[in-house]
Amino acid sequence: MLKYEQLAGKLREQIMNGVFKPGDKLPSENELTTGESLSRQTVRQALSVLEKDGLIRKHRGSGSVVISRQKREATSHIAVITTYIGEYIFPDILRGIEQALARQGWAPTLAATHNRVDQERTILEGLINNAVDGIIIEGTKTALPNPNIDLFRKLQAEGIPMVFINGYYPDFRPAVYVVADDRSGGIMATVFLLDKGRRRIAGIFKSDDIQGHRRYAGYTGALRQANLPVIDDHVLWFTTETRDTLIRSNLENTLAGCDAVVCYNDEVAVQVISQARSQGVSIPAELAVISFDDSIFSNMTTPRITSLSLSKETIGRLAATKLLSLIQGQQQTPQILNWEISEKEST
Repeated sequence: MLKYEQLAGKLREQIMNGVFKPGDKLPSENELTTGESLSRQTVRQALSVLEKDGLIRKHRGSGSVVISRQKREATSHIAVITTYIGEYIFPDILRGIEQALARQGWAPTLAATHNRVDQERTILEGLINNAVDGIIIEGTKTALPNPNIDLFRKLQAEGIPMVFINGYYPDFRPAVYVVADDRSGGIMATVFLLDKGRRRIAGIFKSDDIQGHRRYAGYTGALRQANLPVIDDHVLWFTTETRDTLIRSNLENTLAGCDAVVCYNDEVAVQVISQARSQGVSIPAELAVISFDDSIFSNMTTPRITSLSLSKETIGRLAATKLLSLIQGQQQTPQILNWEISEKEST
């Protein structure tokens, strides 16, 4: 992140948290230049970003003043944006959201990005043009720079509360989120295999979502803690669009010489087991398999898949509860949930 973006983010967070209230003056350019050890040009760029976001008004000769955020009339409209709606773990998450909202007389409007930033932008533009009281959103390709941060900041400037689930954008602050502790999950999965006597452990991870990076960080950390090497040839990265093709074409080489594999999720594990068995590999005698989500997919194979478990309904319920509290003006903090292992026959 560039220096002016860091300063803009710091000042934005102070404004959103009430350190600087509507009508307050921000520190002068000279004060920011000296206090932050930045050039005047960097400070001016940062202030220009805040002005574009509708958070301040710059007055020649008198500095920058925080402006009042436009207050929208209540609409009883809550938007829920996930990458998918009817697939994999998302019905359980949505069920948790709907149950929590229904108790308070709210009903969500659902939209799916299909993990595409262009679709995310279209949805966000629609929310800006149509009244909404709050948003629950699963970030799209959260491991990559997001081109829609400007719209998130615009919604934020208009006082619309947001709660992120599963992942969030590191360069968008402040963010209230409900996520799993994926780094610890990666450690847990790898240590579980190590405790089973496996020593040549491969990994298959998603590269465009932050969950994949954190699970990989846990996987590599556990291997290094066990004084085992991290071998690039035994790590396979895929994206939303390339998963099936890459696993089909690269799995045999990735697993060569390995006796276990940590999979990004159950869908990947199902594909791994199917392909490995078609090549004569015995599961788990020759290859132990562990994954994440403990979804319906983990029980669809023979053997069933050992998988890290976390209540998806809980994620949805907590996100909805936090959003309703934000709408009522109550401050909320992020929440990180812990995984548990559901042991089955694949290990």
